[in-house]
Amino acid sequence: MKMHYYMEMMDFKNPNFDDIEEEYREKIKMFMRCPLMNNIKEANIYQEYEFIENEEQEDKHGVIDLMLEYDNNIDIIDYKLKHLDDEAYFKQLSGYRDYIYKMTNKPVNLYLYSLIDGIYKKI
Repeated sequence: MKMHYYMEMMDFKNPNFDDIEEEYREKIKMFMRCPLMNNIKEANIYQEYEFIENEEQEDKHGVIDLMLEYDNNIDIIDYKLKHLDDEAYFKQLSGYRDYIYKMTNKPVNLYLYSLIDGIYKKI
């Protein structure tokens, strides 16, 4: 999907909207104004962060849409088009949290963000 592509390619610390189609531009600007992005200048940003973990002879694979690492915590933001209430999302993000916590020993906050509605939900 184009919207997800634009989010993947966006430089959140120095955003440039020139090459983004008008219909997507406002949605991305709305995300940039979201409280989750208030301290973006202080974060280490990881976009489309992919990991594979072997646990009990089973490979677990994930791709984190956006991970913001701060000195004392990590925020994981998963983009969804619209709906934020699917039970599968909670399971998916819990797996991300468990893996990232094991790797960093930092508290991990989980968020779902609706690209269409411009709202987010903490998990």
